[in-house]
Amino acid sequence: MTTTMTSVDDLFDVDEVRAVAEQVMPAPYRDFVNNKGMEKTLHDDIGAWSSIHLRPRALVDVRDVDTSVTVLGDRISMPIITAPFVGSSFVHPEGEVATARGAMAAGTITTLSMNGTCTPEEVGAVAPGHYWQQLYCVRDREVVRDVVARAVASGASALCLTVDLPVMPAFPRPMREAMAELFQRWSSDEHAMYVVRDYRDKPFGSTFPDAGVTWADLEWLRGLSDLPLILKGVIRPEDALLARDSGAAAIIVSNHAGQGLRSSQPVAHALPSIVDAVGSEIEIYADSGIRSGADVLRALALGARSVLVGRPVLWGLAAGGADGVERVLRILRDELAEVMAITGAATIEDIDASVLAPRAS
Repeated sequence: MTTTMTSVDDLFDVDEVRAVAEQVMPAPYRDFVNNKGMEKTLHDDIGAWSSIHLRPRALVDVRDVDTSVTVLGDRISMPIITAPFVGSSFVHPEGEVATARGAMAAGTITTLSMNGTCTPEEVGAVAPGHYWQQLYCVRDREVVRDVVARAVASGASALCLTVDLPVMPAFPRPMREAMAELFQRWSSDEHAMYVVRDYRDKPFGSTFPDAGVTWADLEWLRGLSDLPLILKGVIRPEDALLARDSGAAAIIVSNHAGQGLRSSQPVAHALPSIVDAVGSEIEIYADSGIRSGADVLRALALGARSVLVGRPVLWGLAAGGADGVERVLRILRDELAEVMAITGAATIEDIDASVLAPRAS
C-alpha cells in the first residue's frame, strides 16, 4: 500500500495531519494507536498540557527566535525528538527509515524502537549520529548485548531503556481484538519486529521483557557501550533520583503514552516534582500527549530540556512518508517559535516558569 501524498505541505496543524493519516491507516492499527477502549490516560495527558495557561510578555525584541537546543551534547534545530513506536511499516513501506529521513531533514533526532520493523543498520545509515536506540531488557541478555553492539556500530548516539513496562498490560477487548489482527501481520517478514525476525533461532519468550530487571542491572547495561543511557518511563521523583545515582545521563518523564498503566498520572503533573528532585543534575525530557508547539513550550517551562513526540510523527508518516514526518516536525517547531515570540522568549534558554499562569484555586 502506498500512502505518500503530494499535498502534505498544505496541512496546517497536527489535527489536519491526523485526519488525513487515519483515512489510510489499517483499521486495527488505527485502533491500537488510538488506545481503543483504554483512552483515559491518553486523554488525561492531552488535557493536562492544554489546561496550563500561558502568559504573553510585552515589548520584548523577538525578531530572531532560535528554537535550537543541545541534548546530550548534540545541537538540534528544535527541542522535539521522534519517540519510538512499533508498527510503522503498517502505514508506510519504509517504516522507521522514512521517519529517520524526515527527522534528519528537520534537523533533529529519531528514536528506533527495539520492536521496530527496520534494523539499527538501516536507520543508522540514514541518521548516523542522530539516532537513539530504544531498548527493552529482555529475558535473553545476549539479545540485548547484540542489539547494543549493532546500534553502536550503526552510529547510535544514545541508548534509551524503557523502564515502565515490566509486563504486558491486560488490554481491554477492543485493544485485544486489534492486537490479534496485528499479530497475524507481524508474523510476516514485511512487518515483523526486527528483534523477533533477527533472533528467531532463540527459544520462545527470549525477546519478551524481563519482569525481574532492577536498578542493579543498569551497571551491566551501561558496561555494554560508552553511549549515554536514557531511562524512559520515569514518573516518580524517587525513581528520578535512583536514575541519577545509577549513572543515567537523562530521563524521559513518560507514562507510555497511555498504553501501560491505566489511570497513570499525567506527565504534565509529574514533571515539576521530578525537576524539583534532580534539577539540572541529569537531562530531563517529556513525552506523552504533546500535540502542539504550545505544549512543547509548557513542557520546557516546567523544566524539560526537550520532548519526544510519537503519534503526530506516525500520522505524518502515514500522510506523506518522510515528507510527512518532516512536515509535522516543522509544524511543531513553527508553532513553538510563534508562542516563544508572543511570550517573550527569543531562545530556548529564555523559557522559564514565568510564562505559566498560576493555577486557579
